[in-house]
Amino acid sequence: MTDGSLDAPVRRRRRSTPASRFVRRLRQLRRERPRLVVLAGFGVVALLAVLWTVWTVWATNRDLARVRDSATIMRAALVRADADGARAAMADYREAAESARDHTSGPTWAVLEALPLFGDDAEGVATVAEVLDDIGTDGLGPIADAADLVTAETFQPDDGRFPVEQITAMQEPARQSEQAFDDAATTLAKVDSSHFVGPVRNQFDRLRTLVDDARGTLGSTYRAARMIPRMMGTDRPRYYLMVLQNNAELRSGGGLPGALSLVRMKDGRVDIVEQMDMSELAKTSRAPVVTLTDEEDRIFGRILNLAAVDATLTPDFQRSAEIIRKRWERGVGGRLDGMFFVDPVAVSYLLRGTGPVVVPGYRPVNSGNVVWGVENEIYRLTNDREIHSDYQQAVAKAVFNAFAAGRGDSAESIRGLVTGVMEGRIRMASFEADNEAEIAGTMIAGEFSDKASKDPGVGIFINDGGPTKMQYYLKYDARVISRSCVGDRQVISGAIDFHSDTPPDARALPPSITGEGYRHQRVEPGDQLLVIYVTSPVDGDVTELSIDGQRVAHPVVERLAGRGLVRIGLEFQPQERHSVEFVMSSGPEQTGDVRLSVTPGAFPSSSNGTVPSSCTVR
Repeated sequence: MTDGSLDAPVRRRRRSTPASRFVRRLRQLRRERPRLVVLAGFGVVALLAVLWTVWTVWATNRDLARVRDSATIMRAALVRADADGARAAMADYREAAESARDHTSGPTWAVLEALPLFGDDAEGVATVAEVLDDIGTDGLGPIADAADLVTAETFQPDDGRFPVEQITAMQEPARQSEQAFDDAATTLAKVDSSHFVGPVRNQFDRLRTLVDDARGTLGSTYRAARMIPRMMGTDRPRYYLMVLQNNAELRSGGGLPGALSLVRMKDGRVDIVEQMDMSELAKTSRAPVVTLTDEEDRIFGRILNLAAVDATLTPDFQRSAEIIRKRWERGVGGRLDGMFFVDPVAVSYLLRGTGPVVVPGYRPVNSGNVVWGVENEIYRLTNDREIHSDYQQAVAKAVFNAFAAGRGDSAESIRGLVTGVMEGRIRMASFEADNEAEIAGTMIAGEFSDKASKDPGVGIFINDGGPTKMQYYLKYDARVISRSCVGDRQVISGAIDFHSDTPPDARALPPSITGEGYRHQRVEPGDQLLVIYVTSPVDGDVTELSIDGQRVAHPVVERLAGRGLVRIGLEFQPQERHSVEFVMSSGPEQTGDVRLSVTPGAFPSSSNGTVPSSCTVR
């Protein structure tokens, strides 16, 4: 044997590899056992099909997770008025949504939809992918366009004038987006998710809720874009009364109505043209201005109709606005086109955007001191009611003028106003039919309707019975939970904890705070007396009531606007705590999430919110 040469046997051994041996074995099997080879071929194909299906499901899940994350990022960018960030997130959303739709519209997914047990789930996921892709194509672009307008600060007022032209330009983008989300909500509503596997059903129902919420938000934006130009007097001057409520003396609607400012709006320009205190308006007449219902007369008494400062005893802001309007037009004259309610905590949120504001004749106010100044300090400094009124009117006018002049960060100011609406601190009534129809049923309207909805509403409304300005020191926190779902009714339990967080000198506070010497005074100096209304959902009832852990044997349940109502009186000494617990039932077919509304206090944040329904598995 010489170098470079191999004999035949050696060459055959070197050419034998695992692959070649496998091929020879297959040929042998094909000759000896042909059926086994065919079955093995089918097995390989089936395995590849399963692997492809698993990959498709995994890729779809990955895409939908990207969609969710991109939507979250886009929402955050929109909140901070970051148009570039919103567009970048929107591009990622669209790419992921399109990919998810591609994965769920091919033959592989069609096979999954035909499978028993999981077919409904696969079909539901395909519907979700289709809806999300449609939203990305038709719904998000106009929103990003609107973000460009906000980022350019074209909505920011300048020298007392709001840019109604730019606000009007929002109508079409808002309409397009609302239509896209409305179509998506309609598509999702047609899907019966009750047969889906638990995790799929939960995610599907969550998406449906999110789409409904987004549709509602866009609907509000569209309404605002239509309504604000009319409010701003593009066809004729409008006059709105701004009512500053004082949380230091609580009423169901938020607080005693104090400083009144008449705002004139014409061609986008806004000016305060007249101011007075509610106590001055009360002096013009104590005659009734409306006819009370039997329920109102029984629960709130004639004082609701006679005492101007008690117009907000009712939790129905539309009714309070009607009473104040009638009293204003009788006592002052002139036509009112609408009314705004706002409290000092909402003013503090607004001041986060404007920055500190100079108040002529007084110290400047900022987001950290305005509540203390308006609701406590001025009463500590003097018992003179005229000075109290003058200061509160001066603060209201100075902050209003600063906002109308375009001071500071307009996006932050708008966020503050939105927070005020969410917490029940800012409410609006319109006395024009078109605008009234626009806000009907929205949060800013603050209605206390007797019409039931699928989402049961629970109310806890707090009133000072002193009368005092002691609720500046009152802290409270409320909560509810849906305990069970029996048929189509929910059983709801809840509680509210109170703390009279008074200073060490509570007994020595001036009469302007304690109410000492007032002829209707019902408590000792430093004490508080609260009258609390707890209301059930429409067509529901209050079934159990406990105070400080002691069960009330037979609570008296009255009716107000179709709801069960119990009233509780609590008296507090300095630093005393009390709690109220309750159980109630919703009305029939009220299987949605439970909404809680609580009178806002003289402190930031609120117990207002929504808790999950027990009729839905999540």
